[in-house]
Amino acid sequence: MVTKELSEAAVEFNCILSNASPEIIKKIPKSFINFMKDIASTTYKFDYDKSKKLNEQTLKLETRGLISLVYSDYICNDKEKEEYINKCQNYLKIKEQEAREKYNPDKLFKNSKLKTKKLENITATEETAIVEYKEKSFIQKIFNKIRKLFKKS
Repeated sequence: MVTKELSEAAVEFNCILSNASPEIIKKIPKSFINFMKDIASTTYKFDYDKSKKLNEQTLKLETRGLISLVYSDYICNDKEKEEYINKCQNYLKIKEQEAREKYNPDKLFKNSKLKTKKLENITATEETAIVEYKEKSFIQKIFNKIRKLFKKS
């Protein structure tokens, strides 16, 4: 089953392909092009801006994936394909390293320990004074009730 996102990406891909050079179109199999035309959405519209480069277009993530798949499988030669795969692998390694550094459990626990130490220092420096609460004597309570009666009248 074809998802809505994929059918919309097919529309964008077909529009990009219609603006591509004939040399590039010849490298892509007709069966793949026909498949993309078959699954393309009939309701989704995409405006290709010819004044912008391909990487400047506002494309869906799925469309970018389709373009990279077609480029690596059909358009580039063996040498370019190897370079492209190496670039992709290096990019993934960098992203994984960033994620490891960001979500490293050792660093996460170190930060929480530092925060608890700071909180302990703050609470140790703050002094809380005990407020003395004096309960009214029996005579003061009676006197206040009599005063309330006269104020109401």
